[in-house]
Amino acid sequence: LYERSNTGVTRDVHYRDARSGGWFSYDLATDGLTDGVSLYVKYWGVAEWATRKFDIFVDDELLRSVDNTGKWMMSQFVSEEYPVPAAMLNGKQSIRVKFQAQQGATVGGVYDIRLLKK
Repeated sequence: LYERSNTGVTRDVHYRDARSGGWFSYDLATDGLTDGVSLYVKYWGVAEWATRKFDIFVDDELLRSVDNTGKWMMSQFVSEEYPVPAAMLNGKQSIRVKFQAQQGATVGGVYDIRLLKK
């Protein structure tokens, strides 16, 4: 699902982004895991011309606000991991992860997303 979102390709890898309040989401299987789970997200390291401020939600509950504006400044893929609290996973076989751009800013692009077990 998405609203005010775009897709594209960088170095043969597809991405999705969203601008100024726009959003996109993915349904991810949890396999019933609750402890030691993190959200892995792959980004492109160069975006000097864009304000990259966005929120990440798990089932409509804020996981994290992110500001990647000018963070890496390199022409390569980079990744981040965000710990997911057990309370957001308890009793669930899947979760919906939503990326929402803050007003006047952009999400992403997001090139890969998955849940990791530590």
